[in-house]
Amino acid sequence: MDEKLSREHEMVVDAVRHWVKKECPRMEAMAWDESGQIPSEVLKTFKALDLWAMGVDEQYGGTGLDWTGITLVSEALSEMEPTLAGMFVTDMWGAAAILAGMGTEEQKTSLLPQLAEGKISLARVQANTSLVEGIEFREDQDGWVLNGNCKHVNNVKLAQVLVVQAVAESDPDTAAQFLVPVTGKGVTITLLETLGYRNGGPGSVYMENVSLPHNALVGNPGKPGKVSKTAARVQGAWDLLTAAQAVGMAQGAMSYALEHAKGRIQFDQPIGRFPALREKFVDLSAMIRASRLLVRTAAALADAGQNFHTQAAQALLVASSTAEKAGLEVVQILGGYGYTLEYDAQRYFRNAMQLVCSVMEKSSLHKTIGYALGL
Repeated sequence: MDEKLSREHEMVVDAVRHWVKKECPRMEAMAWDESGQIPSEVLKTFKALDLWAMGVDEQYGGTGLDWTGITLVSEALSEMEPTLAGMFVTDMWGAAAILAGMGTEEQKTSLLPQLAEGKISLARVQANTSLVEGIEFREDQDGWVLNGNCKHVNNVKLAQVLVVQAVAESDPDTAAQFLVPVTGKGVTITLLETLGYRNGGPGSVYMENVSLPHNALVGNPGKPGKVSKTAARVQGAWDLLTAAQAVGMAQGAMSYALEHAKGRIQFDQPIGRFPALREKFVDLSAMIRASRLLVRTAAALADAGQNFHTQAAQALLVASSTAEKAGLEVVQILGGYGYTLEYDAQRYFRNAMQLVCSVMEKSSLHKTIGYALGL
């Protein structure tokens, strides 16, 4: 596969890296992590980058769907500030996969222009992971009623709209997606103190008799076990964008460790030249490149309008393991410094563990890939 980026993509990545270097220097990012809050002025300048338009078609105010561009931005952001990457990824997934792929014209006209301009943000409440006790829906004469709770939702503090996957009270094998305002009556959000992604406001969501109009339903209720093309594309999009975050996180951890290994001198040479440490960097560099290529392959297929959910699952399977390994290795490479809060190794480790824990169970990824293999 050709790894060379187009001139347009190079410009986008350069702009994001320039912004991160200026607005998210390491010491600032560490302070935000400690306080659990990203300053509002930083979020404002972030939204002013006009990145959101690449997830929305031109007729709704965007620049046209660009999966490759979205993954490149996600990776670049995750190297230093994965919370912003998570925010961006969730909005792009909601715009490109949920609304564009399943929404009514009314929903697209109402929400896509706002997403393209970065005026609203989304949070994903997923129903098929072990982190969910259960959100159920039923239909009444006025619309829909939702009840239940989700123990962990990323970026919920930054969101205005929840994209909720719920199952039918009368038939647990039937699932549907709903758009729920975070301020809706019956919606209770409790922020959580977590190891990673602290400043993204992870929280639990509790719903008690949340009444929604009929037009809050996105698409039609369906059977998750019967994987439609739309359902596969929705899940594939999430896997792809999460994999891009994992690649960026792994790259950021390795770059930080590499800078330390080149600058710390022992026995008249940088510690990175010792075989044991050099082997760690060699392995990580290969794993990161493999993960990146898997992401680029899946994104290219998505941009070409082809099925990409199997390749996205492969990318996430490899990239999440790479991020986990990089997060652990950066702590070990820095030695005693790696275990202190004064150094940034611990933040990479915590964020990597948070991402791995929030990824859909690997058994589901294995199932997707195995199905493609005829198994």
